[in-house]
Amino acid sequence: MQRFPWRTQCALAAAGAVAGLAAIGAPAALAHDSVIGGDPENASVVSEFPDSITLEFSGQPKEGFNTVALSRVSDGEILFTGEPELNERLVTVDVPAEVEENAEPGEYQVGFQIISSDGHSTKGRTTFTYEPAAGAHSESANDDDAAVDAASEGSATQDSGMSAGVLIGIIVAVIAVLGVGIVLIGRKNK
Repeated sequence: MQRFPWRTQCALAAAGAVAGLAAIGAPAALAHDSVIGGDPENASVVSEFPDSITLEFSGQPKEGFNTVALSRVSDGEILFTGEPELNERLVTVDVPAEVEENAEPGEYQVGFQIISSDGHSTKGRTTFTYEPAAGAHSESANDDDAAVDAASEGSATQDSGMSAGVLIGIIVAVIAVLGVGIVLIGRKNK
């Protein structure tokens, strides 16, 4: 039986512990909640503008910094931003009456930022198209200061940062390479 020096044993134990912890923690880090349904549904066409917007998530979002914004895709104007009401996996926000009354036909984007059930912030968006029945839409040119103020608040967009799973994988790889390097140096010094 070959005995390894104390340093080599420590390096192997540390590398094994880090790999084990990463394997256990990685699924949780990749478990951000995603939209699995809603009203209006993603990419749907509606003939009546919604008086509320509901998003159904794969997990139960936590209380905290949760926000939903509605914008018109054609010009990017944010029509309103609000803090949603949470009911288990459902996130609901009421559409202000003036937004509903002045809605123009076209595509709309529902942007959101929630605290996922895993405690991480999750951003994303869904869309729907408003096509009112013939004669149901009355033209309205209401460009007041409130619309300008709402547009300056910023929109909720898809998160483009590095995922936690990729980051954990990189850290594990670096530690594994360091562990192998320590073992090789230990063997070379014999």
